[in-house]
Amino acid sequence: MTESVIEARNIFAGYGNADVLRDLSLSVGPGCFAGLRGPNGAGKSTFLKLCLGMIPSRAGLITVLGEKPGSAAFRQILFRIGYVPQNTAGGSLPVTVREAAAMGRYGKAGFLRPLSRRDWELVDAALEAAGIGELSGCRVQELSGGQCQRTAIARSLAMEAELLLLDEPTASLDAGGRAELLRLIGRLRKERRLTVVMASHDTEALSECEIIYRFEGGKASGELSCA
Repeated sequence: MTESVIEARNIFAGYGNADVLRDLSLSVGPGCFAGLRGPNGAGKSTFLKLCLGMIPSRAGLITVLGEKPGSAAFRQILFRIGYVPQNTAGGSLPVTVREAAAMGRYGKAGFLRPLSRRDWELVDAALEAAGIGELSGCRVQELSGGQCQRTAIARSLAMEAELLLLDEPTASLDAGGRAELLRLIGRLRKERRLTVVMASHDTEALSECEIIYRFEGGKASGELSCA
């Protein structure tokens, strides 16, 4: 049996003394495109943060790429996970698109050593794969919402991530931008054999998923099955 990329069993987790996730269980297999849907506050973003080790679980068991999030062993494989948060605006740092994408490479190469020629080749290849190679010299503050999302995805590709976690990636995009981003995600899944987990309210975006987990009352129920 193929090991799941994400395996959660009877998870309780939240903030302060309040549990947002209550007895939640779900599984995501290799190469799957999984969607998380549900109302605001249902725990979709909380679950993604749990997968990244940003918050701990209070009870239950969760493994991501075979390791427990937050553990020392998990921190050693964190570079294998790409994360695109809800807000991917350029921020205040005066960096170029190429430099922003290169931050993902530091996650794998190590922040204490300069990037090699090979590292920069991977960064440039990631920008091309994300469809923004011509923007490499632009400042991130000059980008549109869709271009910011593509830069964040390029950062994950530069890491050579195996798992991509997306939090409302189409929320700030118009219809054309949403369609382009979904085509990009679909192409990258096939070319790079990525496993993708996407939290979204976007019905059109979720229609591309192979399995959809409905978050409600702190739990998750699967609505479709991975092929």
